[in-house]
Amino acid sequence: MNTRRTPLPTQLNGIPSPYGDRVGASPRTSGDIGAAGHGLTRRTAVLAVGTALTAALGGCGLRLGKGSPASLPSASAAETTRDGLARQAALISSTAGVVAQSGGVDSTTAPLAEGVKQTADAQLETLGGVWQPWPTQVPSSYPTVAPVPSASAGASVQDLATALADGSTLARRAAITATSEQDARLFTSLTVAWSLQHDLFAPPSSADTPRVEVAQGSKISSGLLTSYDAARYAMEELAARSDDPQRTQAIADSKVATSVVNAAVAAGTEDKRLSAYVAPTESTDPNVSTQVLWARQVWSNIVSGEVQEAGSAKASSPAREAAVTGAVDAARRATAWGTDFSSLPGYAA
Repeated sequence: MNTRRTPLPTQLNGIPSPYGDRVGASPRTSGDIGAAGHGLTRRTAVLAVGTALTAALGGCGLRLGKGSPASLPSASAAETTRDGLARQAALISSTAGVVAQSGGVDSTTAPLAEGVKQTADAQLETLGGVWQPWPTQVPSSYPTVAPVPSASAGASVQDLATALADGSTLARRAAITATSEQDARLFTSLTVAWSLQHDLFAPPSSADTPRVEVAQGSKISSGLLTSYDAARYAMEELAARSDDPQRTQAIADSKVATSVVNAAVAAGTEDKRLSAYVAPTESTDPNVSTQVLWARQVWSNIVSGEVQEAGSAKASSPAREAAVTGAVDAARRATAWGTDFSSLPGYAA
């Protein structure tokens, strides 16, 4: 979690110090308390010293000036990006909560909206919450930041779809430009999550550019190449064994996987493909065939591989953008086979 270190103002005249709280983040634990169980934190110690100094100067007949309003710390570009995504997660959670409790939606939409709210809350926690500089209300003369965004009381399903679409665009941009490997992976996963949730309420506005075109001849890791080849193999097997509509779906998926494999090999990617891949022998769910389970597994593996690929690719490069694009595409294909992803698909902290 990226938290901002804020300097103590010279004098606050009784106003709380802008150390900053994270709205949506977990409260402090006992680990935040000083050694030997004493609650004397650094802030408490500084305030204690300040109080003693004030008393000493007062006894000498010296007067302290009123000071000036505290200034807010300057956030880095990475912190600003993460806070912007946290604010979007808070807005999505708020909007989904209103929609879920609305009496104007059907019995299918309400639980979907509630699910979006729960995942947005988990995403907000992972992002570290929304940064607020003051723990309590402060005089208007002191600088602050915009309040945590929230939905109006009459927020609709369309408002929720818009918030998710805006969020996926924001997260995608952040994932492509992130300089930190972990941030790139986290933001790519967030792009996937919000894209999939948007699809629950509105169809994608347009088809994404295929991964192979975005990559512009970039290499991929040998592991990701093998994952795509495993998907190609599985989809060809499923197409040969299935009837429509699964056969048509498998053929379309196999073509996409094949195009990625061919482009990666042509780009000079280290080739560690296998001659054959093993299908699952049994399914733990009696309602899911081993063939469908296989399809879910291969595309879910690609989602994880693409998220990792985003972290290892250079920021703002075609390879990074291709990884983000590939993660979203693979997640949609896995979802079409019935995969249910977590709040952050393919991401491991």
